[in-house]
Amino acid sequence: MRETRPFGQTLLLLGSMTLLLSMLLPWWASYNSLEQQVTNINHHLAQIIEAPSSSLPLFNIAELSSGRPIETQSQAWWFGQAAANHQYTLDNTPIFYRLDITTATRQWAQVSLPLVLLTLLIFTFLYWRWRKTQRSQDHYFHTLLHAPEQAQPNSKHPIEQGIVELYRHYHGQLDNLQLQLEKAQYQSHQDSLTDLGNRFAFRRDLNLILDDENQLATTTLMMVRASALQEINTEHGFQAGDQYLQDIVKLVRKTIQSELGATAYRVSGTDIAVLMKGQCEPISKQLGTLLTQELHHYQHVHHLSCAAYIGFTQLLSGQAAEQGLIRADLALAQAQGGEPNSWSMVLKQGDSENLGESQWRQRLQSMLTEQRILLQVQPVKVYKQEMLGYNEIFTRFPNEEGGTYQAGTVFAMLQRLNMSMLFEQKIIEMILQQVQHHVLSQQRWAINLTPASLQQNSFLIWLERILMRDRDISAKLVFELDEQVLQHQLVAGKRLLEMIRRSGARFAVSRFGHGYGSFRLLKEIKPDYVKLDGLLVRQIQEDSTTLQFIRMIVDLAQRLGCFVIAEGVETEQQKDLLESMHIDGVQGYLIAKPCDINNFKI
Repeated sequence: MRETRPFGQTLLLLGSMTLLLSMLLPWWASYNSLEQQVTNINHHLAQIIEAPSSSLPLFNIAELSSGRPIETQSQAWWFGQAAANHQYTLDNTPIFYRLDITTATRQWAQVSLPLVLLTLLIFTFLYWRWRKTQRSQDHYFHTLLHAPEQAQPNSKHPIEQGIVELYRHYHGQLDNLQLQLEKAQYQSHQDSLTDLGNRFAFRRDLNLILDDENQLATTTLMMVRASALQEINTEHGFQAGDQYLQDIVKLVRKTIQSELGATAYRVSGTDIAVLMKGQCEPISKQLGTLLTQELHHYQHVHHLSCAAYIGFTQLLSGQAAEQGLIRADLALAQAQGGEPNSWSMVLKQGDSENLGESQWRQRLQSMLTEQRILLQVQPVKVYKQEMLGYNEIFTRFPNEEGGTYQAGTVFAMLQRLNMSMLFEQKIIEMILQQVQHHVLSQQRWAINLTPASLQQNSFLIWLERILMRDRDISAKLVFELDEQVLQHQLVAGKRLLEMIRRSGARFAVSRFGHGYGSFRLLKEIKPDYVKLDGLLVRQIQEDSTTLQFIRMIVDLAQRLGCFVIAEGVETEQQKDLLESMHIDGVQGYLIAKPCDINNFKI
């Protein structure tokens, strides 16, 4: 708009000049007329003096005086010297006269006033038209600034072209900035290694789910913990660790591809979270089984002690995000307390499970320091004389309310807080003290080992040192480990078995009988005791195949020199069927319930 301002200034300047000329030109004509009259009077002054006074107006003389100046002064200052008193010398006599300027003034006014009015009208109209055009143009350009798409096509106006070019440039910059912003936002919510969403994207989507007003909508949270990452980083380097994480992510993606809308995130160095719509129980059974199989295969191919663990929980709208995360973490910890690559599901939380990590750590540390750990015993009914009494020891953890914590929750939190080894050492030390001073000397005492014990070389070294101190006490001990744990950590299991036998203790495989792979395991390690899984015992009456399978286990184990004990016997019919197979011992609520070790008597 600045380019149009000089035209307005020029118009004002031209109008002023025209207005001035319309006044000056008539004035100049009247002034020249007066000057000509002065010249004419000077030429004819002698005749004028001799003429009568009545003839003076003919020469346009207002006053005439000979020898004496005219006292009155003209007031017509606009004609200057022409309207003033004139002096002329004739024959050494000074002659004074003054012109009559009334006619000249009237002529000037009659010509200049119409010209001035006409000039004012013309330039006022021109200026008004220019201002109107200017306002219209300003309004158009102002509109164009806000809506450049309304620009006239093929316009050659420089300002309009400038606005359109500016708009295009500005719009291009905005598009570029928007793309960069979207890219930056995407990158800020993406994990660079796995191309999954990161923890910020996870918390964003988690909060959206929990803030959903649909109270009936349910979402399943699956957490996968790549537990072998630290081991791989230490032994093979960080590049191998990165490849391991990418492989686990591929297995997770392969498993969840059937779940529409399932989204995976990497929420920490080792944890991968998956959010998917649907009820937790059916999803966890399906995906947990599939992913566990994939992880077992990956573990076998890459010779790992464990590939990963899986935890499931249910999310409901209106819940706090921290509650869901605590349940998922607890499910992971429970899975880590079981066999390698296993999965666990936690749907509800008790009051103790709502405790934060710092509170759990304080309570567990206090429990460890004060030895507030209860030992309970459940005996086995033995049928063969050559078999010493067998008593399995369980641990219970009292709480501040006079009850006990759930053992699974405590072991899960120990695993989560990396305190499993400390508690396992304390429990074994307490059991050794009880066995040493117990009146039942001709008995064997079974101690359950957690899966984490196989992964702790320092624990195995400590355990061997403890057992070697008193071989008489060690000879009374039986260490139990689940079959599924041994199936997937066979090398570490054999190392543990060799150490136990060197110390004079015995070894038992618990929860035995998950499939025909059990026979291969039986041949590989030849344990001292085989404890049938309680699930098989419960099915013995309804399923003839299970009955035949148990017969095969009993026959093969006894041929290999193993004692066979059935767990979970609760009915007389189960007991009678097992006795008919010539089983070595039975254990369960039908035989005896667990009791305090201090009060235990046979």
